[in-house]
Amino acid sequence: MEQFYEFKPEKKINIKIKEPEIDLSIIKRLGKPKFWVSENDFNKVMEKIYKTASKNARDNYELNQAKNGQPKL
Repeated sequence: MEQFYEFKPEKKINIKIKEPEIDLSIIKRLGKPKFWVSENDFNKVMEKIYKTASKNARDNYELNQAKNGQPKL
């Protein structure tokens, strides 16, 4: 357990990133939280956040792949 969080750059991991089968599945499943007081539509706000975060994650992953001479997604 004491080595669980150690960074080991020599280990290669294979990450596959793909589009989800259902967009915003967790948001659709849980629905609008009770604390949501904004007049803005919760699902539309979360969709924008999720799409932006997903795009940034993919872009950063591809940038790191390119730096390391590895193929894109």
